Amino acid sequence: MHYTRIAAFFVGAWLLGSVFQAFVATRNFRVVDSMLRTPPAEATNMLQKLGPDESRQLLRYVAGEENREMFEIWEVAQLAIGAALTALLLFGVEKRLLAGLAGAMLALTLFQHLKITPDLVALGRLLDFRPANAEPQMHHQFWRLHGIYGGIEVAKMLLALTISGFLFAMRSRRSTRRIELDPVDYINQKKVSR
Repeated sequence: MHYTRIAAFFVGAWLLGSVFQAFVATRNFRVVDSMLRTPPAEATNMLQKLGPDESRQLLRYVAGEENREMFEIWEVAQLAIGAALTALLLFGVEKRLLAGLAGAMLALTLFQHLKITPDLVALGRLLDFRPANAEPQMHHQFWRLHGIYGGIEVAKMLLALTISGFLFAMRSRRSTRRIELDPVDYINQKKVSR
């Protein structure tokens, strides 16, 4: 079985999912601002009744809730991908170093999911309807946690890129070895002269 290909697929899925997650999370808040600048005709009356500040606050709350749910779902998906990748690298590819790197990614995700994300979600919900200048300590704590979360994401992506580099190198060595094999005449069970 082609364990290195399957492992490369899992690493690629993890990287692609992380990039997609970062893109969508930042895009959700930009869509709010864009929509408020040029709202659809159907929403104009509703937004005018709420007022510009309240409309922005409500729509940013909705975008924040979407992001929070998306992060939690993606973390669970990463835990599943990470467990499968670690097991595959340990038992299929039989590379302890790579399995250790994947295990580190899994441990970082578990830390995010159990410690960082719950605090980040709780603080985010507390701050959603408060003015930006209110509760400066809570804002500082939120952005500190946000920075830690982002740093862990970068570390996981670097680990994933390292694993993919090793997998690519392993694949290249195998391909080179296959080319160097001499053809065999299976009918006569001897090497073919070139």
